[in-house]
Amino acid sequence: MEQVLSDVVIADFTQMMQGGWASQKLGDMGADVVKIEPPHGEAERRVGFNGEFTEGWSYGFLAKDRNKRSVALDLKSEEGYAAAVDIVAEADVVMENFRPDVMERLGLSYEDVREVNPEVIYVSGSAYGSSGPYADRPGQDLLYQAMTGLTTNTGRADDPPTPTGSPIVDGHSATLIALYTMYALYHRELTGEGQKVEANLLNSALDFQCNELTYVLNAGEDLERGARNQGHPMFWSPYGVYETADGYVAIGMSSLTAVGETFGIEEFAAYDDDVGDIFQDRDRIHERIESHTRTRPSEEVVEELSAVDVQAVEVADHSDVESNPQIQHNDMILEIDHPELGSFKTTGFPVEMSGTEEAVRYPPPSVGEHTAEVLDELGYSDEEIDAVLDATGN
Repeated sequence: MEQVLSDVVIADFTQMMQGGWASQKLGDMGADVVKIEPPHGEAERRVGFNGEFTEGWSYGFLAKDRNKRSVALDLKSEEGYAAAVDIVAEADVVMENFRPDVMERLGLSYEDVREVNPEVIYVSGSAYGSSGPYADRPGQDLLYQAMTGLTTNTGRADDPPTPTGSPIVDGHSATLIALYTMYALYHRELTGEGQKVEANLLNSALDFQCNELTYVLNAGEDLERGARNQGHPMFWSPYGVYETADGYVAIGMSSLTAVGETFGIEEFAAYDDDVGDIFQDRDRIHERIESHTRTRPSEEVVEELSAVDVQAVEVADHSDVESNPQIQHNDMILEIDHPELGSFKTTGFPVEMSGTEEAVRYPPPSVGEHTAEVLDELGYSDEEIDAVLDATGN
């Protein structure tokens, strides 16, 4: 199958998760992602997960930088800057997620790039936006969670503000960047016009909390976490996490009456699945359910509840994910061959399309691995390539 973005070239100046994962999503669909890095490599290469690396490779870089070709350039050198300009002049998309003034200082702002590539789609990701009172502030995922109410709404009533177990703001922002880049490519297909696309992490944190914010902004009251292990401050039991004899189970939005019948809790029938009454009593209801689940193994609880169409699953660790039969069926764990590591495992392609495909064409590259290859494609002579490599220190 032909990949849908096989004729799209992306000059990729991004780093870390917001930008790096966005460009990988486009590379997975066939885009030629030319990753332009400083001579020492982008910042993600030096981030240890759990303080660890695998054979010198960052796990985060391996997760978000397949299907890219690395070109190492010293953008402050005459040779490196000239090469960068030649690359962006031929690109369909330029992507970056530095602080708002960095690309301007490098001479690679939207206005600069448009002079050599009038139809370019210029995609910028930032922390708080390119203007405004916070524009110059650095930012990280936890800060946006804290600013937008997410940490306050996660966990139980007596817990301190609780961050999520994954940098979900970065992840959502990466997906938005990839999505809006596709919008811009389609717009150019229709009109022949390029444009600038700006995304930021603060907006992304607000965007995925549309339910919660719509309630609070209109109801005039804030959300309150339950005292027990409810799954969400706006939802009602049985939605939540329950201790079992050998672990925990999660129960989704389901009929409280059905749960009561399963565990022989006759009083639940009186609620007649009235959401208002259940919400008011959600902590007491949670305790009653958990008094039964604690006496049973997780597998048995899930089987009993599933038999009456109550949504329930065993709570898993990350190490359990690979053995899940549905995850195996969905091919969501990829094993990628790598010239230095032999192979490594990572997450796969989350969406299937009948008329095109995603594929791994390149494993995550070494710094500057494709510099000579890309410059040769641009028509550089051997002497000119050597000059760029010398300026980079390679």
